[in-house]
Amino acid sequence: MKTEKISYLIGSGVTLLFVFLAFQFYNYQNLRHEEQDPKSFVGVLENLDLKMLDFKMQLRGSKPSEAKVGLIAIDDKSIEEVGRWPWDRKVIAKLVDNVFADGASSLGFDVIFSEPQFGDPSSDMALAESLTKHRDKVVTGSFNEPAGDAWAPYQDYCVNEAFARANGADVVKLNASFVVEDKADPYESIDFGQLLNQLFTALEAENVPLLLKNEFKVASEAELSDAQKRFMKIEVTKRNFEYCQTWLTSNDPFVPTKENPELVKAYAEIFAVPEKDLESAVKKFKKTVLRHPLPASWSWSANLPMMQAGVDYNASFNAFQDNDGSVRRMPLFYRTGNRMGTSFVPTLSLQTYLTGMGYRAQVTVDKTSNSKNKVVTAFDVYDPKQEPEKKMFSISADKFSFMRVNYYGGTYSIPHIPAREILRNSPTIKIIHTFWHPESQKFQPKVVEVDRKEFFKDRMLIMGATATGVYDLRVTPFEKNFPGPEIHVQALAQLADHKFLSPWSKEAKLMPWIILALGIFLSVVLTQVGAVPGLIISATTLAVIVATDLFLFLKFNIMISIMLPLLVLVIVNFAIQTYKYLTEEKKKKELKTTFAKYVSPAIVDEVLKSPENLELGGKKQRMTVFFSDVRGFTTLSESLDPQKLSEILSRYLTPMTDIVFKNRGTLDKYMGDALMAFFGAPIAYDGHAKEACRTALQSLVKLKELQEEFKKEGIPTIDIGIGINTGEMSVGNMGSTIVRNYTVMGDAVNLGSRLEGINKEYGTRIIISEFTYGDVKDAFVCREVDMVKVKGKNLPVKIFELVAEGQVDKDHQERLSTFEKAYRDYQEMNFKNALEAFETLDKNHGDPVAAIYVERCQEFLENPPPQDWDRVFVMTKK
Repeated sequence: MKTEKISYLIGSGVTLLFVFLAFQFYNYQNLRHEEQDPKSFVGVLENLDLKMLDFKMQLRGSKPSEAKVGLIAIDDKSIEEVGRWPWDRKVIAKLVDNVFADGASSLGFDVIFSEPQFGDPSSDMALAESLTKHRDKVVTGSFNEPAGDAWAPYQDYCVNEAFARANGADVVKLNASFVVEDKADPYESIDFGQLLNQLFTALEAENVPLLLKNEFKVASEAELSDAQKRFMKIEVTKRNFEYCQTWLTSNDPFVPTKENPELVKAYAEIFAVPEKDLESAVKKFKKTVLRHPLPASWSWSANLPMMQAGVDYNASFNAFQDNDGSVRRMPLFYRTGNRMGTSFVPTLSLQTYLTGMGYRAQVTVDKTSNSKNKVVTAFDVYDPKQEPEKKMFSISADKFSFMRVNYYGGTYSIPHIPAREILRNSPTIKIIHTFWHPESQKFQPKVVEVDRKEFFKDRMLIMGATATGVYDLRVTPFEKNFPGPEIHVQALAQLADHKFLSPWSKEAKLMPWIILALGIFLSVVLTQVGAVPGLIISATTLAVIVATDLFLFLKFNIMISIMLPLLVLVIVNFAIQTYKYLTEEKKKKELKTTFAKYVSPAIVDEVLKSPENLELGGKKQRMTVFFSDVRGFTTLSESLDPQKLSEILSRYLTPMTDIVFKNRGTLDKYMGDALMAFFGAPIAYDGHAKEACRTALQSLVKLKELQEEFKKEGIPTIDIGIGINTGEMSVGNMGSTIVRNYTVMGDAVNLGSRLEGINKEYGTRIIISEFTYGDVKDAFVCREVDMVKVKGKNLPVKIFELVAEGQVDKDHQERLSTFEKAYRDYQEMNFKNALEAFETLDKNHGDPVAAIYVERCQEFLENPPPQDWDRVFVMTKK
């Protein structure tokens, strides 16, 4: 077969594969979030496409909004001035009164007041009165735990009533400004609560006595404390929700059958059918009800009743994360069941916008053309103040009600008003906003002073915590540590500006055919021309695709998923140009790329010279594993901001990794502040135990230098513990078919990890096993510390403290000799002599290991061990 024909078939084959993937990709996008598998191939493509969208936003750069919105920031300086968060509710009440006195049109809370303020009930009352005073302008905030679709679609009606019975009205306010019209709900007019509340009452009559008896061991609710009563209410509500998952199934304890004639009659009345037709009516009901497009939520956290009851609007401030953890979109409302007025909660940004503008949003839900699912078909905003009511615009939301957040930029793209500024009685306030700086030719944050009333007039506000210690930080396309409340405010500005990101409406239908045409074009052209012309044609095609995509995005805010066309272009080109390229040089480059991350360049070169020494699938050999971990890292992380903490960690791990490389070690992985390495692979050599011990000692020398540097900079002191073990291990490229890692596994590795943790028990820094000691005892000074059984192991092992390489000074040697003699006395159960020696070492030299044996000897003198004592200490911790 000719080369040209093979090339054409390869290109065509790749093209057809991507056409198939395109259909799968767009089907994947039609799935609800909880149905998606981010680890699948199309899930990976989706993630790549999202990263491409991030890149386009970053390329567009910051474009601060001029919308009349703002973020009342509970920032670090406000907390310094007012006091630790959460603040006294009277302070919040004053803040609320001040912003509305200055002319704000609405205020949404990205905070929740779910518990009474400790010690001063008048503070709660003060805030409740303030919220009630401004009830038509305030939007309280709630949050929930997603439940997914834990029940069948028809069981939503049961969940409605269970939620209402659990005081769902505290969360879902009857709200004329937000309406969900479900055109595919044939049972909207049926009052299921009439029946279900009777079933819940019967269910609770069974559950309450059981809870009193089994959980609280009391006879009546009167004997319960307030906390127990709250727990009781939660448990009863939970069981009601669990009942909904069995409603009208074979597991339903209240199923309407001939054995329950009263239930049959009650159900027949609900469905308005003769009793003889009830069974078919129930079957039709269960089959007819379609799944709602929005996933269900439950376990809502609501504000205190005194606060919630006094306001007209409540919203959810949940943040929705894509599978990679970034926040790019938000559902415009949440639901628990499927009934208007009892189930739907708008998101904070939407409700704050509707409240501030006096608008009304109407969501239309209807079934799809194939009648298998329900989707959001329209999301319209109206102005009810006009006669007749006028439609203002439509929100660009997908069929699940998700709106893409069209970020204006990083932090401060929306004006931040520090809370302390609002609490001051001044005609002006200082705000922080992003402005264009001619000198740097970019947007940068700047503090400006503005007229207070002019700034707040008709402004829509959201209040939230941005202080570092509150940790409400999110990942966005512009920043990895972005204040969570500003996401809501940026979405609020997007609603006010009508600047929505919209998908190309015909993309799912046309893109597979575009990919087919592109792939066939490339297959024909690249088969006929040489490498250089082919590269030019491919580069030109790539430029046209990218330029078209950027033009539509930057000019019209239209999103197109171009990842598949780009992959087709690249892979068809690559496949045709290199299908015979299977040379040894390519294999060496792959190996070098793989192992450059784990070992020093010298070892990489050695691997490439003798690739037969490398077994990618894994093999067993005797090696040495090395674990080190930072002591005091938790304290350090609590005292530093994330950026500084990352810098400190890099300053520590970089030289420690260099030491591993210098001593012919292989870096396995970083585990936060911990480092794992091994010696003796990928190139096998003798003396790997010595190299590991040398690495450990050099690490302590470097640590001392770092401690001095950190001390001068006022950074808390850190220390490290190191564990080393030698033995048979499996080494090679291991993992899944998607992600692999060159690593070691086995019992010997696990023992090394346990030895690192043992340092905490003995106050040491480097612990090695008897197996490592056997290899290094002639070159290194060590002392036997104990014989232990580590957690998860049945056989004891001797452990040694690594002291030095070569010799130690006379004084140190005498201390080691004293310890060794005392340790032998201890082993021989001569506890009195051992105690005297250990006490001397502890008192004169502060030896932490000796201090441990002082306690043990004292214990054994009082309670001698049996004559068959095995001298083994059992570790109970990892």
